[in-house]
Amino acid sequence: MSRRTTVDAVKDILDPPDIAMQALLQTRAKENRHLEHVLGVTSTFVSEEIGTHADFLGSVRELLSRVGTKTPGWKRLVRVTEQGVNHFLPATSCDFATFIRCVTFHIWVVGVLNPDAPQDGILRSTDLSVEQVTSAFFEFNETGGTGVTPSRLHSTLKEWITCDRNGNDNPVNLVFPVYEKLWRLVAAIVICAQRCPVAKNPLLDFCDNPTERQFKSSRALDHGPSAADIINEVLRIYPPVQEISRPYGLPLWQTLQMGRVQIADIKAVQEFNEEGERIQEPQEFIPGRWKSGPKPAILAFGDGPFRCPAEHCAPVFAALIASKVMDQVNGVGHKLERIKDTGSTAQYCWEGWMVRRAY
Repeated sequence: MSRRTTVDAVKDILDPPDIAMQALLQTRAKENRHLEHVLGVTSTFVSEEIGTHADFLGSVRELLSRVGTKTPGWKRLVRVTEQGVNHFLPATSCDFATFIRCVTFHIWVVGVLNPDAPQDGILRSTDLSVEQVTSAFFEFNETGGTGVTPSRLHSTLKEWITCDRNGNDNPVNLVFPVYEKLWRLVAAIVICAQRCPVAKNPLLDFCDNPTERQFKSSRALDHGPSAADIINEVLRIYPPVQEISRPYGLPLWQTLQMGRVQIADIKAVQEFNEEGERIQEPQEFIPGRWKSGPKPAILAFGDGPFRCPAEHCAPVFAALIASKVMDQVNGVGHKLERIKDTGSTAQYCWEGWMVRRAY
C-alpha cells in the first residue's frame, strides 16, 4: 500500500494515464460491492458499465441544473431550506450532527429530487423516519454496515422520491453518496463559523442575499473573505472524503515497490498550494488565504473521470444550508452548545456539539 501526498502524485492516482475507462470502472466496482449488498446501491459506483456511468452523471447534472443560482428552482430551494431548518429545530435539545443530517436530507429530497412537490412538504413515511434513514446512512459510512435492510430503505425513499429520473427506479442511487458528503460539509461550515468570528458575517450576508454574486463578494466594509473563500477553506481542512484508494493493476515491479493499493491523501495534499509548495500554517482556518497569491490545492471533489458532478453546485448549496442554520441557531431562539470537549481525540470537528433551545 502506497500513500501519495503531493499534488502531482495524487492527480496521477485520480486521473491515471494510460488506463482505459472500462478498467477504472471495473476496479471501482469491485471495491464497492458492499454498497450493493448493504444499501442496495446499483449506480455507477458498483457498475462496470460505461453506459451506467454516463446515465448517472446525466441524471445528477440534470437535477442540479434545475436548482442553479440563476434558475427559478433556486428561489424555491431557498424557501425549502428555510422551512427545513425550522421544521427540525428541537423542542428542547438534540445532537448537532443529527440535526444537520436531517435538515440536509430534507432539503436534498424536497428541494432537489422533487422539484414539483410542494415547497412546504414534510417527509413522512409509514415505516422509517428521516432521522432513522439518515442514521442508517451514517452508520454504514462509519462501520460498513447498518441495522436497516435495503428493502426498508428503498420502500421509505420511494414514498418520498416520487419523480421519475430517466427510468431510474432505485431511489438510493439519487441519495447516496451525494447527500452523505453534503451534510458533512454543512456541519463543518457551521462549526468553523462558530469558532472563527471572521467567517460569520459573510455567511449571514449570503443568508440575507443568497445570490451567486453575494457568494463570491468580499465584505465592502473590511474587505474580508467572501462566503466562497470560507467554503473553500472548510473544504481544504475538512474534505468530506479525506482519502481515496485505487487498486490499479500496476506492473509487477511497481506493485512490489509501491503496493497494490494506491491511496490519494486528500487532506494532506491540501496543505500545499497549486505549485506544490507547503502553505503557511496549514492546520489553521484562514479564509483570507484564498484572496491572493498561489491558491491552496483543492482536490476535495476528486479529479479525473470520477470527479464529483456536484463540485460546482455543492459549495453554494452547503453555504445556503449552513447560513440558514446559523440564522436560526443564533443564541436567541436556539443556540449551539458544546457539551463535551473532545480535544484532539475527535474524529470530526462537530463532535460534542448540541443544538439547544435558548429559553
